[in-house]
Amino acid sequence: MKWPGRFALKMLAEMLLVALLSALLSAYAFYYVVHRFADFSIEQSERVAMASKRAAEVFRSYFADRKEEFRRRAQIIAAGPVTDMASLAITEGLLRARLLDGDEEVDSWETEPAILAHSREAPPIVVAVPAKDKEEVPRVLELTFGIPLDMYENFLSLRDAIDKEQQLDRVYDLIIPRFLRQYVLMVLVMLAAAPLIGWLFARQVTRRVARLHDAARRVGAGDLQVRVAPKGKDELDELGRAFDGMVAELGQARSRLEYLQKVSAWQEVARRLAHEIKNPLTPIQLAVQQLASKYHGDDASYRQLLDTASEILREEITGLRRLVDDFSAFAKLPKVEPAAIDMNLLLAEILRLQPEWQTVVRVVANPVPVYAMCDRTLFRRVIANLVENAMQAAQGSGKTPEILIQAEPRGPRAAIVVDDNGPGVPESDRQHIFDPYVTHREGGTGLGLAIVRKIVIDHGGDVTVGQGSLGGARFTVELPSNSAATQHGAV
Repeated sequence: MKWPGRFALKMLAEMLLVALLSALLSAYAFYYVVHRFADFSIEQSERVAMASKRAAEVFRSYFADRKEEFRRRAQIIAAGPVTDMASLAITEGLLRARLLDGDEEVDSWETEPAILAHSREAPPIVVAVPAKDKEEVPRVLELTFGIPLDMYENFLSLRDAIDKEQQLDRVYDLIIPRFLRQYVLMVLVMLAAAPLIGWLFARQVTRRVARLHDAARRVGAGDLQVRVAPKGKDELDELGRAFDGMVAELGQARSRLEYLQKVSAWQEVARRLAHEIKNPLTPIQLAVQQLASKYHGDDASYRQLLDTASEILREEITGLRRLVDDFSAFAKLPKVEPAAIDMNLLLAEILRLQPEWQTVVRVVANPVPVYAMCDRTLFRRVIANLVENAMQAAQGSGKTPEILIQAEPRGPRAAIVVDDNGPGVPESDRQHIFDPYVTHREGGTGLGLAIVRKIVIDHGGDVTVGQGSLGGARFTVELPSNSAATQHGAV
């Protein structure tokens, strides 16, 4: 596994620092909140405990008073004449009464079951009933008093709450440290996991950064074919796409520059060839004419030989003059003076000015204006060269020429597409088809397409060749467009 680089380590350190600060802040916040809550709880518990104790004392006092009251009543009842237990039903709080003679129950009474169900019985109070005479055996009166059951249950609940509160107070000091220890342990685990998680995330980011770095280094070494080809949609992927676009533009710019350098050298060769060929053409033509005009003999065979030679020399001189004109045109291409022009209108105008094209060339107008920055005169020459090349290619393959021309808007550029029904251009030849003096046509100079690309590059665009919709070649000329032209009414 590759060790993280400096960028990854910096990201890792930053993530760890953020995690550590977050953990410390959260620990402090947790400690502060717990202790504040503990202080509040303890204070509240103390207040509740005091109130509960006071309430419990009230209950105890009440129960003690009631117990004493029950004992007093029992003494009063025993002191009076006790003849019938049912007569004691009017006694407040009395639940049950029994008159015992030894172990034998003489009389008894019990209150209603509903009252018994809602009462809490106190321990029975046993008092002696005074004898009426000396011979009578003393009797015992057993009285059972009660208190409301809900009051007793409230007392029990209050006592349980006080016991639990006291237990909680005893263990509270043990609970908080345990919570803090568990929290600190959890924080330590998180801090231990943070570098690993951070490293995994950092690898995802730094891998893409490293890919950009390697690609930039290869571009710096001169490799303009490298591409990052990102697939995501975040900022790094946008940067990668921008990088790919920049490298592609650099590659195109270098290709155009190399082509211009090559063409510039060939232009100088063409200029010198044109000069060297043009100078002797006139003397040669005059010499041929003099030879033909000076002979006045009667030798018919010699006259025929002289006429034939003169005709051949005139044809060759004409061909050389045409070649000189091509060389001169290639060597002295005028400077581009672009203007914003609607290519639909320009293509229609070019077709109208070339009546011999009417049967073979068809211009398809785009429904929307397609503006481009171009030199009207030089662009006519571009179209003328492309159409002538297409016609010669179709005728050379034994077909009737069919050529389709249309303009298309392509973002910041305008494209002019020329399709033909010729044999097309093999992929192996497409890279060099625009080089000067490269031709596949007998008698061709190979300057037509070179002139086309030179003019288009001078416009700030380029031209490419591929497979067309008519089965032959498709030449695509791309020129800079001018969006402002649509607002200012360009011609």
